[in-house]
Amino acid sequence: MKELSNAQYNYDIGLRAIASQPKQAKIYTDKVIYTVNKEMSFDIENEQLTSVDHFVGAIASSMLLSFFQYDQKNEAIIEEMEGKFTFHLKNPLAYLHVRGYDETPAIQGLTLKWYVVTYEDEVDFQQMFTEAMENCILYQTVKDVIDISVSFKAII
Repeated sequence: MKELSNAQYNYDIGLRAIASQPKQAKIYTDKVIYTVNKEMSFDIENEQLTSVDHFVGAIASSMLLSFFQYDQKNEAIIEEMEGKFTFHLKNPLAYLHVRGYDETPAIQGLTLKWYVVTYEDEVDFQQMFTEAMENCILYQTVKDVIDISVSFKAII
């Protein structure tokens, strides 16, 4: 009989990434195949998702879904919620290879404002957020490397 490989402690997520052209990466997951043409774009008319778009979108959706699911399992006081996420990129000119700017570009912070529709008036959303994020995979992955500032606006 084959022994289970610690599946209760570790779960491996695999994918393949192939680049046959200098400006195109093809990503193969178990569920979908997609192409990414740029790591980052400052062109407001670029409609293709970049690597950074996928990354920040994944963090935003993960946090939003984790918060809402936490509420539904516990108090179920949230009718609807929206998060306004602003990711802060340091050293963008270095990324563009502008002469004189040679520091490493990176996402250094996230400012997040939650808008929460609820019929409750005395809710500690900060405490709910802290508890909800305990089970949020992507938040737990980035919380120690990205400065995250969170505020709430209740809409009653």
